Amino acid sequence: MATSRDLRIRRLSRRAFLGGLALSGAIPILAACGQSPAQQAAPKPAATTAPAPAATTVPAPAATQAPGKPGGPVTIKYMTWWWAEAGRNDAWRALVQKFHGAQNDVRIQEVGFPYSDYLQNVMTQVAGGKLDCDVLSAYDELAIRLLKTNNLEPVDDLVAKTGIKDKLLKAPHDFVTVNGKLYALLMTLTPYALIYNTELYKKEGIAKPPDNRDEYFAVAKQVTHRPNQFGHASRSTMPEQNGWWQDLTQWVLGYDGLWSAPGKKPLVTSDAVINAVKAYKKLYDEAMPQGATASDYRRMAWEGKIVQYIDNSANINILKTGNPDVYPKILTSAPPWPNRKSIAIPNYVGIYAGSQNKDAAKVWWQFVFQKENLQFLFEKALDIIEPYQGVLRPEWVQGLPWVKGFQAANGVVFIATVPGFEANVAEFRQITLQKVSEVLTAGKAPEQAMKEAQADLEALAARIQ
Repeated sequence: MATSRDLRIRRLSRRAFLGGLALSGAIPILAACGQSPAQQAAPKPAATTAPAPAATTVPAPAATQAPGKPGGPVTIKYMTWWWAEAGRNDAWRALVQKFHGAQNDVRIQEVGFPYSDYLQNVMTQVAGGKLDCDVLSAYDELAIRLLKTNNLEPVDDLVAKTGIKDKLLKAPHDFVTVNGKLYALLMTLTPYALIYNTELYKKEGIAKPPDNRDEYFAVAKQVTHRPNQFGHASRSTMPEQNGWWQDLTQWVLGYDGLWSAPGKKPLVTSDAVINAVKAYKKLYDEAMPQGATASDYRRMAWEGKIVQYIDNSANINILKTGNPDVYPKILTSAPPWPNRKSIAIPNYVGIYAGSQNKDAAKVWWQFVFQKENLQFLFEKALDIIEPYQGVLRPEWVQGLPWVKGFQAANGVVFIATVPGFEANVAEFRQITLQKVSEVLTAGKAPEQAMKEAQADLEALAARIQ
């Protein structure tokens, strides 16, 4: 029985950023019996009678429109949620403008959906038989589903042309490798940490960030003054279940748990999961803006209404873009539990297998993955983990005052928290969060809610064997 290892985000050092991410520990990253989820039998897409939704077309800024030429350039549609993400969207548009200025043969058209709707809309298009794009981004669970439905084109020739094959981070790329062929490239690996506002800490008499769970609960309650200030923020509604699942998983890891064990064995009645649900309920009752979406509480954070919260590194650029005045006040710390575990979410980019513009798509990705262009993108987007060795400038990373908390966290590849269910995360998540929602809003006991979820998840496991 083959296993893989935790993906750990090393502490800030030149070696860490030049040498890639270390792998250690014992959490399985690949599926049982030595196969990645992508190499197992592909599930059929859910049947649908509705037409596949067309991706939203976002007009590109005038400065990036293609110059006229006989026959016209080839336009490729790039589908991603990043067009809707504050800060990162500006970084990508700057790179598109740079690409358009470097050649006249290919133009990029923005299409996509917000993160909360992205998986559902893309998979509805898959069920309808066609994606409305030529290239796209996909986070881990979506990438696996796209592989299983034969919607991704191999990119080995692209990797060979860029000369980065031997520099790629192995663990994240194992998920998108089938029979020795690579089907997507890691673009970002997004870590989580405790994010806090130093000015609000000072105002509330908090000398340093909490170092353990009890301290975190105490500070969260102390600094909460509804409705104007909160000591914690995260997602808690089914319309945002993708992000809510990530937020809740942080606490499962913090109690040394996983959602499942290899062999499709749900673990939601384990002490770790029960304790995580209780912790979430405590924060929901005492410190959170209840029912807030990610957009809501991140706006509140840049307005100076969120004292601390546990979230991913993309938040830093969102805060900076939303309110440049709050950016210097933001620092981070490792998650407040002994093991310092924190999820790290792989986000990939690839080429749609049904595209009629694959050659043009490869021109685009070759440009993006050139070191100087990727460095340009990462520094504008404030991304701190490089997808291949040698991209980031160590002096740039070391100059970011807020980076240390993310680097002190022990990162676990997100999909590794549901071994055996990697290709069925959406179903697992739906079942579990529906019961957690009953704990938060209906007062159901966590033990009873998770007992009910366990039975439903075991039935799911039997269906997908």
